[in-house]
Amino acid sequence: MLKEFFIELINKYGYLGIFIIGFTEPIFQPFPVEIFITIGIMLGLDWKLIIVVSTLGSVLGGMVTYFLGIKFGEKLMYKLFDEKKIIKGREFLKKWGILGVIIASFTPIPFEIICWVCASFEMPFNRYILAIFISRLLRHTIVVITLVFIKNHI
Repeated sequence: MLKEFFIELINKYGYLGIFIIGFTEPIFQPFPVEIFITIGIMLGLDWKLIIVVSTLGSVLGGMVTYFLGIKFGEKLMYKLFDEKKIIKGREFLKKWGILGVIIASFTPIPFEIICWVCASFEMPFNRYILAIFISRLLRHTIVVITLVFIKNHI
């Protein structure tokens, strides 16, 4: 049901729909924005604007998630994970920082989890924003360019 709503959002509102989905992805919604980027490409939306609006939406949504994570993240983590895993996650983020966030964003770990973890472990805000901006820009650009290539050559 939610997926169909988002598909209709792209059909009806184009770039604004992609922005809204990108904004909500790091906060709460379970579908990666790349699914809807694909729909935008297939509908003929300009690929450069798709990269801009999807990245901007994700970063702005990531800001909201950061502040929610600072306020509620640690309490939630202790309910979901044992202390050993929490310590391991904190050590990973401390050791790898921005690079760790960028690398994690290319794994199957949902983006919202990455954002919540960064906030819960109180990654400095400016480093967090830089990390999610780079990770989203790289990931969205790779997806879009791949899709454009496939669309133009198949």
